[in-house]
Amino acid sequence: LAQAFPLRRPVIAHLLVLPRLSPRIPPAMAPRTRVLPACLAASVVVGAVHLLGRGSQEGAFVTPNLRGEAAAALAAAVVAGSLGAPGPASAAATKFSVFGFGDGASDVYASIDADQKNPYSQFSNPKDRLYKEDAAEYIQKKKVALDESFKRLEKAPYFIKTKQSENLKSLLTLQLEMMRQNMEYVTAKGAPGYRNNDESTPAFQKANAFFQDISDLNVYGKSKKWPEAADSYSKAMAKLAEWKKLVAY
Repeated sequence: LAQAFPLRRPVIAHLLVLPRLSPRIPPAMAPRTRVLPACLAASVVVGAVHLLGRGSQEGAFVTPNLRGEAAAALAAAVVAGSLGAPGPASAAATKFSVFGFGDGASDVYASIDADQKNPYSQFSNPKDRLYKEDAAEYIQKKKVALDESFKRLEKAPYFIKTKQSENLKSLLTLQLEMMRQNMEYVTAKGAPGYRNNDESTPAFQKANAFFQDISDLNVYGKSKKWPEAADSYSKAMAKLAEWKKLVAY
């Protein structure tokens, strides 16, 4: 360049030397620019921690400031309670009963009536209770339900004649259990637990024989033995008529 442009040598020389003489940021100043924000952030954190620590200390170490009136009232209440409580000699002794026998005042057997013969029953004595198992209204309800069962049972000959095994099974399965419960209620004049379950009586024996024939009918129907099924149905109906006479149905 100096040979091609002799008149401009000083300028070119200056341009060539200029980058070497241009001012640069000293290496020590760069960390200084990063140190200042870091110092400010650190001071903010330290101040916040100081304030928080000061507040927690003030909340945690507050000295109790109980007034004399409150302390006196508390002491008076304690003294009054201790004076009002009965002494060991005058306190009521704890009473227990064993399986209902005894005069325990706090156990479950204390709610049993004094004239109750059964120490395990919390119901009233039979002569004073409201529920009467042999009342006419309860017997009549069972008879109404039995009339419906007997009416449905009349469909059995049609199912036997048309050989409908499943329909016969459904009929006997749906009606058999409730019909038995209602017949036993009418036979013994009461619900279980309130009646005499002596199955040796003529009415009870006839009812059991009736249900045995109904059970045989169900078995023969499942096996599709239709003559035997028809015979079992006839026997069952005959026993049912005899049972009605025995219980004055």
